[in-house]
Amino acid sequence: MSREFVALIRTRPEIPHLLELVELPHGLQMGTRAGAIELFDENGHMLVAIRDPFLVQVPGESERLLGIATATPAWWVEIQAAATNSLAIEIAERCARTAADLYGGTVWPPADQ
Repeated sequence: MSREFVALIRTRPEIPHLLELVELPHGLQMGTRAGAIELFDENGHMLVAIRDPFLVQVPGESERLLGIATATPAWWVEIQAAATNSLAIEIAERCARTAADLYGGTVWPPADQ
């Protein structure tokens, strides 16, 4: 199982640059596979996967899918964390919120959920 965060942002993000700005714990390893950048702990367990951003151009689509209205077009950045790992969830949420702050946008789920 995973816990998912979505950043809906105005500008296409550079994920490696985003990760440089997020305070990540020491010892994490980064890997890539088709369509995602993944972060692993020192034991090789995957903590977080950040999917390649894709452009949402259909008005109302983010509201239909997530229940939050955003201006279109918007870049959809999906960030998944290992659901049973509190560090993974913290890192994923931090990545999503940093993307929204840096590139202008919002995060689902909202902080109060």
